[in-house]
Amino acid sequence: MPRLAQDRDTHLTPEEIAAEALRQFDDGRSPSIRSLAAALKVAPTAIYYHYPSRAAILDAAVELVWHEAFQIGLQILPDLAAVEPADVLVAGGLATRRAFVRHGLLAKHLAETPEVGGTLVDGLAVLAGTFEQLGLRGEAAAEAFHTYASFVIGSTLFVTTRIVAGPQHPVEPIDPGTPAADTRAALQQMMRISATDPQRDEELFVAGLRRVIAAIVP
Repeated sequence: MPRLAQDRDTHLTPEEIAAEALRQFDDGRSPSIRSLAAALKVAPTAIYYHYPSRAAILDAAVELVWHEAFQIGLQILPDLAAVEPADVLVAGGLATRRAFVRHGLLAKHLAETPEVGGTLVDGLAVLAGTFEQLGLRGEAAAEAFHTYASFVIGSTLFVTTRIVAGPQHPVEPIDPGTPAADTRAALQQMMRISATDPQRDEELFVAGLRRVIAAIVP
């Protein structure tokens, strides 16, 4: 174990590093080994003692958000056994979206292939049981999960990217005489809905997710 730094009264832990990385993301920064070491008052070598690379630290920070998503899911549905399987999938998707919206700058790492451990193991176990309740097993369940996860992750990446981008340019008015003017105007407004009406944006996400689930259930 590395020596205790002069201005620290506890030894550095992996959890402390991951939490600081998440905090820096939430502050609008992309953490580096040096920025983490400076914030934690240790030498960079102390960071490497716990993590072999910056990528490993990002994985740990993402794992923290997955844990947060799992807790949000339990708040939405405290008793999973008392609800329909489709509602469990909706709650899982909504919890994922809410958690990563809270940590928007980190969300771009959501689509990276995660190390399946900890919270993800628990989450996948819940999903596996839910798909089986819907009559999907083995490869059929895996294909349904691919469709489900693609919608949830894709939507989450879209909304967090729009939020992180900040204030958006004004929408140019569409000449009412142009083809499909009303529809084009509606689509333009929908591109901005995450900033203009987050609650409606979430409602549309849930409605879309329910359609996806209905399509994959045999």
